[in-house]
Amino acid sequence: MNDDNFYKSLVSKMEEVALVKPQNIGRLTPFYKRIAPQFKFYPWKSAVVLSFLGALFLYLVFGSAVVRLASILQFGF
Repeated sequence: MNDDNFYKSLVSKMEEVALVKPQNIGRLTPFYKRIAPQFKFYPWKSAVVLSFLGALFLYLVFGSAVVRLASILQFGF
């Protein structure tokens, strides 16, 4: 029965692919493990917070030129 051998090889490949070791990113692993569920379970809340922080960062870097840039971009649309 060739089909049986094919099934066994398919199952072994599936197990090889499905069993991935936990990944780590060095010293940032605990931070990542604490933050990642927030993005998974509360994506809109995370997007609002990140957007606010991004806008604040741009304002701190470019100052009031961000307002002028936003006006130019709005005029283009």
